[in-house]
Amino acid sequence: MTSLEPAYRVVWPQAPLGVRAWQAVPRVVDLNRCRVGFIWDYMFRGEELFPVLERELKQRFPGIEIVGYDSFGHIHGPNERMIVQQLPDNLRRHRIDAVVVGNGC
Repeated sequence: MTSLEPAYRVVWPQAPLGVRAWQAVPRVVDLNRCRVGFIWDYMFRGEELFPVLERELKQRFPGIEIVGYDSFGHIHGPNERMIVQQLPDNLRRHRIDAVVVGNGC
């Protein structure tokens, strides 16, 4: 005897992972005595925002050292691939402990 219920094949729609998972670096607990790098894509008002952010961070964390966005290059533009590729080495060279990245639209 056959069933009157229809039969369906089930396919899992999720694709396999395409990127390797990374273990996150522990958060910086205190920014005093840290070197913080500013990175910017030169898109939206960073020239206004970063000086304010720097002033506020220095007020809250007197021992903080800021390395400006001009030290890292333009992360959105004709050389962005090269600049982003060199970013890890640049961060090590500047001995950066944490970064603030500004991306505009």
